[in-house]
Amino acid sequence: MKVQNIDERVPDVFYIFIGLGNSYFSQVNYHNYKLTHRLISSGFSSLLAESQKIDDFIQGNIKYAPFDLTGNTLNSPSSHMMNIINSYQVEYILEYYRPKEFPSRFSCLYAFGDYKSCLKACELYPKMFDISKLKRFRLKQLNNDLDKCIKVVKCNMEIVSRMWNCDISLYDADSVRKIANAYWGCYGKVATEIQNIETGLMVQHVTDVLYEYLVEGILEEIQ
Repeated sequence: MKVQNIDERVPDVFYIFIGLGNSYFSQVNYHNYKLTHRLISSGFSSLLAESQKIDDFIQGNIKYAPFDLTGNTLNSPSSHMMNIINSYQVEYILEYYRPKEFPSRFSCLYAFGDYKSCLKACELYPKMFDISKLKRFRLKQLNNDLDKCIKVVKCNMEIVSRMWNCDISLYDADSVRKIANAYWGCYGKVATEIQNIETGLMVQHVTDVLYEYLVEGILEEIQ
């Protein structure tokens, strides 16, 4: 099986950090994992309950974004307001430009495809990733119609990290489109440029490269 966005095979082994996060939802996910030693993407989980949605799922005719963006509610929005909406705006933009047949970031599982990438993630984000929490998984085939619904794409997660930290609302529509398409196209380094408010000079930032896999399906732990 190949990933959907580039000419590469799906990894035989996926690597996921398990048991991280203090939110109630993270705890629920960890509890479910301990019961079954499986991870199921939310999109795929809905198909297990409503198999009649298979065709819509394959074709991408399902709406995943929980909220639609509206026009500005204030002519001069506060800095607090802009900080709050920026993270969701990033996800909404990526969802808007996502090719319909690709897995949605709102419903997929996130995984690394090799151990070296996991080490790099720990180096870049030591507060987020703990190598002692790393587990190995394989993609599970069910040998029924649901296997047609398995979706996997490979993307550079550092493009999203850059979007989260660049006040994406300040970029023009064409730049936003190019950045989003770079993510879904599995580009490597991507440069963004914005004016420094104090010096007036344009400052360029270049992303790092750290590939992640977005998976719609079931991952089963390799014991």
